[in-house]
Amino acid sequence: MLRSLAGALLALGCASNPTNPSPPPPTGPVKLLFLGNSLTYTWDVPALVAQMADAAGRHDLTVKSVTYDSYALEDHWSYGIGRGELESGNYDFVILQQGPSTLASSGVQLTQWARTWSDDARAHGTRPGLYVVWPPSGGDLDAGIANYEAAARAANAALYPAGEAWREAWKLDPTMPLYGPDQFHPGQHGAWLAALVIVSVVLDRPVTDFPNTFPAQITPSQESQLREAARLAIARYGHR
Repeated sequence: MLRSLAGALLALGCASNPTNPSPPPPTGPVKLLFLGNSLTYTWDVPALVAQMADAAGRHDLTVKSVTYDSYALEDHWSYGIGRGELESGNYDFVILQQGPSTLASSGVQLTQWARTWSDDARAHGTRPGLYVVWPPSGGDLDAGIANYEAAARAANAALYPAGEAWREAWKLDPTMPLYGPDQFHPGQHGAWLAALVIVSVVLDRPVTDFPNTFPAQITPSQESQLREAARLAIARYGHR
């Protein structure tokens, strides 16, 4: 069982550090818990993850989301619903998402609460990880990525580098429409790219294994570029 394996590796002091090898890919049923805000629930990134896994033959991956508008990890801890779900749900992975966290102060807060949540997750046999998001258009994406990476290291948590994949996608095509109309929340391209990163890292499978769930919106050329962006981001930062 993945939970037992993760606990054994943690006892060796290496299971949850992003700089160390990841545990073997899960072979049995996989349960994911997402804790976040509107950057997770816009276009329902968790549901996209489940759809991609199912289409790739992993019919045993299930997701649960606890998301509230503008919530930070501290808010989730105080509210308690996510804590109760984590304690009772027997999850394999918890995927934590805060806001962009581009400032030094928000980076400190992210690290503090990533540690708190990660310690609680491991106490319940669950593998913690941070879902790296992005700032509004014109914001400091590099700083946000750096703060999420630092928090993951400090918390001995995994990293799901969606924000890095966004950065790589814009390197390949500066006009890639990752944002939705408000220039902050993801559009279909951005949500699909984020979900692709997460499902590929969780299942430890190539990005080419998962389908385009928005074929009417994401063209074959865009799909190819987004897959390459996800591959590059995972190669640099993606660890379970």
